[in-house]
Amino acid sequence: MINSYDFACYWVLKLKFLKINSKNMSIFLKNILLVCLLSISTFFSLASAAEIKVAAVEFNPTPKDVDGNIQGIVKAAITASNNGAKLLVFPEFSVTGFGYIPSGPNDFDTIPGRATAAIQKVTSKYNNYVVVAMYELDKDTGVIHNAAALIGPKGLVGKYRKNQIPAGDYEVAAPGNLGFPVFNTDIGKIALLICFDDSRLQSLLLPSIRGADILATPIGSDTLPKYEKMSNSNHSTISNIAVLAGWTGMNVVASNQTGIVEFPKLGLTDQLTGGSTIWDNNGKQLAHSKVSTWTKPLPAETIYATIDPAKKSEQKTYWLKHRRPELYGAYNLYKAPVDSAANNTQNQVSALLVQYEPSNGNVEANAKKVDSLISQNQSVFNLAVLPFNSFLGNVKLSKNNIGQYAEQLNGKSYTLASDLAKKYKTYLLLSMPEVDGGKYYETAILFDFNGKQTGIYRKSHLNDEEKTWASAGNSLPVFNTEILGKVAIMLNDEVRIPELADVYGLNRADLILIPTAYDGKQYGSEVNIPKGLVPDASNRGMNFWYDIAKYSQAYTLVANYQQDSNKEYLRSAVYSLVPEVGYFPPSIAPHKEIAYQSLFTTHANNTLWINQHDMVVGRRYDLAMPLTLNMQGDCFKEWQANSTSKLVCKGQ
Repeated sequence: MINSYDFACYWVLKLKFLKINSKNMSIFLKNILLVCLLSISTFFSLASAAEIKVAAVEFNPTPKDVDGNIQGIVKAAITASNNGAKLLVFPEFSVTGFGYIPSGPNDFDTIPGRATAAIQKVTSKYNNYVVVAMYELDKDTGVIHNAAALIGPKGLVGKYRKNQIPAGDYEVAAPGNLGFPVFNTDIGKIALLICFDDSRLQSLLLPSIRGADILATPIGSDTLPKYEKMSNSNHSTISNIAVLAGWTGMNVVASNQTGIVEFPKLGLTDQLTGGSTIWDNNGKQLAHSKVSTWTKPLPAETIYATIDPAKKSEQKTYWLKHRRPELYGAYNLYKAPVDSAANNTQNQVSALLVQYEPSNGNVEANAKKVDSLISQNQSVFNLAVLPFNSFLGNVKLSKNNIGQYAEQLNGKSYTLASDLAKKYKTYLLLSMPEVDGGKYYETAILFDFNGKQTGIYRKSHLNDEEKTWASAGNSLPVFNTEILGKVAIMLNDEVRIPELADVYGLNRADLILIPTAYDGKQYGSEVNIPKGLVPDASNRGMNFWYDIAKYSQAYTLVANYQQDSNKEYLRSAVYSLVPEVGYFPPSIAPHKEIAYQSLFTTHANNTLWINQHDMVVGRRYDLAMPLTLNMQGDCFKEWQANSTSKLVCKGQ
C-alpha cells in the first residue's frame, strides 16, 4: 500500500521528469524531491545489502585480566571488521575470563563499562555490531550476572543476562532478570543467549517467536578428562545447538573458546573444544572452526559466513502458523522440587519399529505384511510401533476421498491391530484416519498386550491440507502403562511444533511414539554436528527427532515407511536422551523392510549432565508465559512489539 509520503514523492518526481521549470517549484517541493531521491538511494542500498557477513571470533581470555582482554578483543574485532563482518560474536566470558572466584570489583566489568566503551570505537568506525560476554557487576545491587552486551555503531544497544545457570556457576552469578530481549538493529532483529541457556528449549523458542532473525550465542564449551568427577555433568553446548537452528528458524552465530585452559584456584585443567559454527535459519551449516582436542589443542580462529536476515524460514513460518498455545499450559506450572506425575521406575523396553513398503489403500494386504515382518523377529519384545496411517500407506487424503478411507473405532484397521497386539502379547500403536459422529480425525490408538485399547490420541496440530477435511484433537495426553511407563504420541509432521517436546517432558512422558510417513522433502534434515565434537555414532539421524528426545528427556521412537532413498536420516529409529555425549546414540533401522528391534531401559542413568527431573526442576517456568498466550491477543502483541521488555502485559 502506498502511503501519503510515497504519493507525494511520486508526484514530485513525475513533475520533475516532465521537465516542469524548477524555478516555478517552491523551495518546499525542491526539498521533498531531495528527500525522495535520498530515500530511493537508501532503499536500493538497503536492498542490495540484505545479505550480511557475520563472524564467530574465537578468543581465549585471561581470567581476571579485564583490561588485557579488552585490548585483545578490540584487536580481533578490528581484524574481523576489516574483513567486512557486520556482526561479530565473541565467546562466553570473553571480557573477564572464568573458572575463578572473583575477589574484587576489578575482576568484573559493568554494562555499560570499560569493554563497551572500547568496542564502541570499533563499531562506530566500521558501522557494525559486536557481542561480548562477561561477569557483569550490577552497580546498583552489587549482584553478579553472567551477561552479554550488544554494541553497535551508536554504542550499547542492549544486554542479556544468562537465565539458565548450571551447577557451579551459582557460586558466582545470579540467574538473569531481563527475560529474553530481542534487539532491533539495521541488520536485523538480534537475540542473545549464553552457553547453558540452550539446555532448555524454551530459551530458544521465546526469542524466536518474539521475532529474532539472528541468535548470537557466546559459548564456553569444554571436554573434561574422564577422571574428573564433573565429566558426567558436562554439557557440550556447541554440539547441542548444532541441531537447533533449523527447528527454531533462526540464523545462529555461535562462538566458543578453544584449547587447554588452566584454572589453578579450582585445581582444574580443562580443554575448550572450539568448533565455533554459523548456521542459517534452515539449519544449513555455513562455516565452522576446527575442533580442538586434548591430544591436539588448537589456537583460536575466526570464521565468516554470509546470511540473509530477511530471508524467511519455511519451518518457522509453518511452526508459528500451526502452533496452539492454548494446549501448552504446562509451561506456566511450577513442578519442583517434587512432582507427583514423575515416574522413576526403570522399565525394560524391547521395541519393534515396523518399516515397510505399503500397498497404498490396501488395508488387508498391509496388515498381512506387518504381521509377516513382526513374525520374523525371534527375540522378546513388548512394543510395536507402526507408521503413519499404518495399514493405509501413502494415500493422499482429501475432503473428496476421506469418506472412502476413514474408519470408525472397532472397524477393520482397529480390529486387525488389536488382533496383532493380542497375538504377539505386546503393546502396539496404530495410526489411522477416523470417522466419529460425522467428523474426521487423524487418530492413534495404543493397544495393550491383550488387544485392549489403553489410549487414544487425535492429532492436535493439523497441516493445511488436513484442515480441509479433519477436526483437530484438543488435548496432549500422556498414557500410564504398566510395562512401558508413561507414553505420549506425536503424529507425523507434528514434530514441526517444538513445544510438544517440552509439554510432554513437563508431563513426564518416558516414551514418545511417532508414527510417520516422512520423505525428507518438507522439513527436517540430517544431524550435522561439526566432526569431532561428538562421537561419530551420535552424529546421525534426523535433527527434529533427535531434538525431541533431548528436550523431552523421553526416548523417542519413530516408525516410518520404507523410502526409495537410502539416506539414513529417513529411516525408523530410536533416539535417546543424551546422544551428544555418546550414551545410547541413535539406533537406526537398515534400509530395508523390517520390524527393527531396539532395546533400552528407561531411567537407567541419571548421572549424566541432564535428566528429566533436572530438566523440569531447573527450568525458568517464570519466563515461559508468552509461549502460552494467544498470538492474536493484545498481551502477546504487546510483548512481541516491546521486544526488550521483561514484562509480558501492562502492569506486570
